[in-house]
Amino acid sequence: MTMIKKLLMVVAAGLACPGAWASTADESAVNDAMNRLSAAMIAGNAQQMKTLTADTLTYGHSSGKVQNQAEFIDTIASGQTRYKRIDLTQTVTTVTGGDAVIRDHFNGTTESAGKLAEVDFDVLTVWQKQNDGAWKLLARQGYKH
Repeated sequence: MTMIKKLLMVVAAGLACPGAWASTADESAVNDAMNRLSAAMIAGNAQQMKTLTADTLTYGHSSGKVQNQAEFIDTIASGQTRYKRIDLTQTVTTVTGGDAVIRDHFNGTTESAGKLAEVDFDVLTVWQKQNDGAWKLLARQGYKH
């Protein structure tokens, strides 16, 4: 069988099974939500951070500190901690139904009390797809590698 015939069979199988494409669309959507959250954190945009996170958010830092949604948003929006740069690399996204887990390598620059710091750790985030199709962050845990 030629390579073109094999490729056509794979494409036809995907078209015959619409659910096969859903995962890719959901992966793209949840990764977009993660990128929008990073941008909101850099901008200190409290409303956008609230929109992208669950009311029951548990946000764990690599230091071991855990914050709820209000504490997470206030720390950034108030300027106590400013994110100057966030680079997420080595992203692995797994979607199962209406839930998603994203593992990333987090590298960035923060400013607290007028001091710049470079941060470098891994992060695990858990997302939930809402009834309106939007993805919200339920939990996040940073950890040193």
